[in-house]
Amino acid sequence: MSKLFLVNIPYNCSDRELQEWVESRGINTRSIRIVRDLVAGVSPAFGYVELKDDSQIQEAISVLNGKRMRNQTITVKEAQVQGVGVGRSLQRRPA
Repeated sequence: MSKLFLVNIPYNCSDRELQEWVESRGINTRSIRIVRDLVAGVSPAFGYVELKDDSQIQEAISVLNGKRMRNQTITVKEAQVQGVGVGRSLQRRPA
């Protein structure tokens, strides 16, 4: 599964608006998730885009990185996949 990490998304951007912005540049998406502050309900300006086609990751980065969305320059990188429980499994537990 290929995911993009987008930084500097406009604060009041909706998932739908971000999806339309990405897809208008020829990138097919499977899902979009803008990370939001649960209390205030606003985005801290980053999110994730999961691509339908894994082979499109480098093309998507080159097409989207450095482009402007509502006067914000978007930075796009490949999202890093984190292993589940890696940190805790290495810790010693008291006997």
